[in-house]
Amino acid sequence: MTTSAESTKAAAIDSKSSSLEHQDPDQVEDEWGPAINHNPSPFAIGDVFLYSVFIGSFFGGLHFYGERFWSYILATYPKPAIILGGTFIVSEVGFWFWVSLLAILDLYQFPKSFWRYKIQPLKVPTREWYERALWVVLQNQFLVGVPTGLLMYYLMEWRGNPIGMEFPTIYDLAKESIGFLVIEELGFYYGHRLLHHPRLYKRIHKQHHLYTAPIGIAAIYCHPLEHFMCNLSPLLLGPIVMKSHVLTLWLWITIGQTNAINSHCGFQLPLFPSPLAHDYHHERFNVNYGPVGVLDWLHNTAGSRAVAEEKKRLRDAEAKKAQKEEKELVKN
Repeated sequence: MTTSAESTKAAAIDSKSSSLEHQDPDQVEDEWGPAINHNPSPFAIGDVFLYSVFIGSFFGGLHFYGERFWSYILATYPKPAIILGGTFIVSEVGFWFWVSLLAILDLYQFPKSFWRYKIQPLKVPTREWYERALWVVLQNQFLVGVPTGLLMYYLMEWRGNPIGMEFPTIYDLAKESIGFLVIEELGFYYGHRLLHHPRLYKRIHKQHHLYTAPIGIAAIYCHPLEHFMCNLSPLLLGPIVMKSHVLTLWLWITIGQTNAINSHCGFQLPLFPSPLAHDYHHERFNVNYGPVGVLDWLHNTAGSRAVAEEKKRLRDAEAKKAQKEEKELVKN
């Protein structure tokens, strides 16, 4: 039988879980779901599986349908329409596809079995969470994304990015991906960490941290300046600098955007990359600034629940030891 104290605590947790307000990281509920692996390897099976599906589908599509499809596109549409329109369509379809699936999981808890993978199960997303994010996301996609796409087009023209029938090879993708990852890690880490400076955090980045338990749509719930500086610029600069084919650009946008949504999804789903690092950033604020983790390791800003618990255990042990020594001194 449930006691009145337990009922009161449950009601308080339920009320807090559905509210959406800025919280002090020290006051965030410290509980994770039962099926969460707190120490995933840097490149777990989810990374290998997801990226293999994207890359395999990309080259498989080029092999079977590429020549016929792309020759039709080049003959039918002018270059600006292909780059600008195609990039916008790829971005929008990819974003809303994943966000719609996650909304069903969040709001209707379907399929129910997936909820054992919820990272912070005490915080249950509501319609308010989605409604709060929707308008800001649409503004960022159209008022920031469209002008940035135009800038990208002119930079690609200046750099001479190819758009013709010479399709990228696996070797091209492997070589260019190194540049993509370096630019993404440098741009996002240092831009993101800069936004955590107290003066900039209050005015710009605090908006994004409204979601201490993130949801997929919150990937681009942010100030317009942050969306341009941290989300779009590091993602698009890689293909521009590496003079990638526009098809490679679209593949990289799909991968990068899917990774960003997955990092905010709130679930550690099987066969998907682990979102624990960025989820923990939203919970604690001052760790895990980068998308890859190399610069977090270099600057000692990496963090995890397991590491935090170990540090707490060591601090508690040191405190107990100090108290014991103090008591012995008093006795003597």
